[in-house]
Amino acid sequence: MTITLELPPEAEANLVAQAKARGLSLDAFLRTLITTQAAALESARSVQPLPREGEERDRAIDELFDTVQIPPGIGEGAMRRENWYR
Repeated sequence: MTITLELPPEAEANLVAQAKARGLSLDAFLRTLITTQAAALESARSVQPLPREGEERDRAIDELFDTVQIPPGIGEGAMRRENWYR
């Protein structure tokens, strides 16, 4: 796919500088930005919304927090909802 964009000179200079800092051509840098953004949007679309109330919401939140890796030095109970309000 070919796309032609008219950018302000400052935006173009900024993008060229970022591409150069990464050792990429402007074309390769923009391709990376666009494909990364498209993948992020696709991931966001596949996320199911949490229920808004009740036990189902509480269960969904607990399941979500079970997927979070706790950094070293943080207590095991830090991600438990009953400890949020202490």
